[in-house]
Amino acid sequence: MPQFTIDLPETILPVLNRKAEGWQQTPEGFLSSYVKLCLENDEQPYADPAREALEDLLEERDKGPFVTITDMDAYRQEIRGIALKKLQQTQLHA
Repeated sequence: MPQFTIDLPETILPVLNRKAEGWQQTPEGFLSSYVKLCLENDEQPYADPAREALEDLLEERDKGPFVTITDMDAYRQEIRGIALKKLQQTQLHA
């Protein structure tokens, strides 16, 4: 099996040790398992199309444009109004 040397900052070691302990492995074993798991999951197609659609939507929204909220109270009232309207529509159709 290939071996790699990884330089990690000292500040990472406590977190790494806790994670490894939780997985009941050595820090080295944990890193190996973690990298393997991440790479395997990265190559697999999405099993849930709804999750894939949600992640695509979130990635698109993360690009912006972003709106500056100047009046937080008015913004909250607007959101509550939209939510209430949707709730009432749902109750009418039920």
